[in-house]
Amino acid sequence: MEEDELQEKEFFSWEEFSAFFDAWCERRKVLFFVKNSVPLSKCKWATAPPRPDVVEALKYSSVRLVCKDFRGSSKPDQGGQQKGCCASIVLKMSPKKDRLIVTECQLTHNHALCPIEFAYYFKKGYLMANSCLPVRTTNKISKQFVGGPDVRRLLSYCKSRDHGVLDVLTVLDGLFASDPSAKVKLVFMEDKVIVQTIFFLSSRMMALSRRFPLMLFFDRMVGLNEEFDLYSVLCVDGAGRGREVAYCLTQRETPDLLRFTLASLVQSVPEVKLQVRCITLGVEIAHLEAVKELLPNARVQICRSQVLETLFSKAQELGAAEDERIWPLLCRLAAAKSPAAYQQAVQEMKTILPQRFVRYFRRHWQPRSEMWVQFWAFETARNVNACELLKQHQRRLLAALSPSPTVAQCMLDLLAMQVGSEAHELDEGELATHYRAICKPEPAGLIEEELGFARHGRYRFQETAEGYLLHDGLSKFTMDQALTRCSCSIYTSSLLPCRHLFATRLRTGLALFDPGLLHRNRAALLGAC
Repeated sequence: MEEDELQEKEFFSWEEFSAFFDAWCERRKVLFFVKNSVPLSKCKWATAPPRPDVVEALKYSSVRLVCKDFRGSSKPDQGGQQKGCCASIVLKMSPKKDRLIVTECQLTHNHALCPIEFAYYFKKGYLMANSCLPVRTTNKISKQFVGGPDVRRLLSYCKSRDHGVLDVLTVLDGLFASDPSAKVKLVFMEDKVIVQTIFFLSSRMMALSRRFPLMLFFDRMVGLNEEFDLYSVLCVDGAGRGREVAYCLTQRETPDLLRFTLASLVQSVPEVKLQVRCITLGVEIAHLEAVKELLPNARVQICRSQVLETLFSKAQELGAAEDERIWPLLCRLAAAKSPAAYQQAVQEMKTILPQRFVRYFRRHWQPRSEMWVQFWAFETARNVNACELLKQHQRRLLAALSPSPTVAQCMLDLLAMQVGSEAHELDEGELATHYRAICKPEPAGLIEEELGFARHGRYRFQETAEGYLLHDGLSKFTMDQALTRCSCSIYTSSLLPCRHLFATRLRTGLALFDPGLLHRNRAALLGAC
């Protein structure tokens, strides 16, 4: 009967078989291990090979599992050697190359089954671990920060390229080689060698969070791929740009991502815990109560334009008539400049929108009005267009990420975004106009020229105790902490901001238009005698 249960049974992934086999072994208290196998990645095909996604899912063209005692007992048993057990199971890929099938099974053991021995030797997830990393290793390291030595040790344990784990670890190894101070937290699915979540930030991103902790933004990126979601934490730099300070890649439907991400950020950069005054969240983000626990001084805001879009869609869903007054009304509601204006818009809502929508609004959005209505907005955030900032970030991500990227490729793309991405956003013309408005023509022309060099130069940066060190490939230049002075001949001869100051300010998030850069050369200013 046991043979009948297994014979010809089909599985559409190695993970599916592994989960089934774990439960099957636990019920029967039997111990099997892989005697031999043929990975699909090493097969040569006379006809068309299986699709890459099938290779990833099935992993093997054939696998033979044998009883733990197939070699027999090495101890004499009643004066003789116990013969090896013949119990075995064979899986092979189907002729259609789309599934694994149990083609042979011999389940009669020539020895008594021992529950105590089973409890000692059985390792749940063994078959998944056998294809890549030991499950006990991933269970132990899961939900912890890892460093370069940890990643190299995991790489040394890897047996194959299963689940993209090897690719992810290779990317992390490269990250730590170039940035040893980076922070990475890995989460594996329990008892499986499958990456569930990766939280990471570079030392540069940590520096941005320390310099600009006042306001943070957290949202999910739309349309990464079918399996994983990407969440970003942003700050606002001195030039008003959204800058990434942390990323979290996670399998879809992973719960409580806000708590996990903020906790990991605070663990990485502890000083931000008490410095954040406002965090703006995407409308889909749940478990907002985590903010008070992890960022006790922060006010929670929800992206106003996303709330508007949600309310408008819900009104249509709940039967609102096509009425050109609805959208302007919702806009007045969100942009209310006083409690009275807000209440007036709520009263008007009752006259033109269905009662079902009004009940929905009272239940879901009125209790949280202080999080999205303009009157109650965090004062400093009123000059920041959170919606536009998040949309710009989404556009940058969509432009930078490969189509339908793997987790490893997504990480590579995100890290590449951090290198020189600000230069593409530098508007030389606008900055030059600002400087021409306060400077005489000759110094304004020199500043415009230096802005161009700042954008197109190739520099390496290093933070020091005194300030910053910049390498341009030929020479090194030192700058103060405030980034107002440089050791180069351009600055020392003219006392005007040079390319090195602009490039470093661009990298660190400081404003490029800053009249304070001219405080040592007031003769350059218009109206100076």
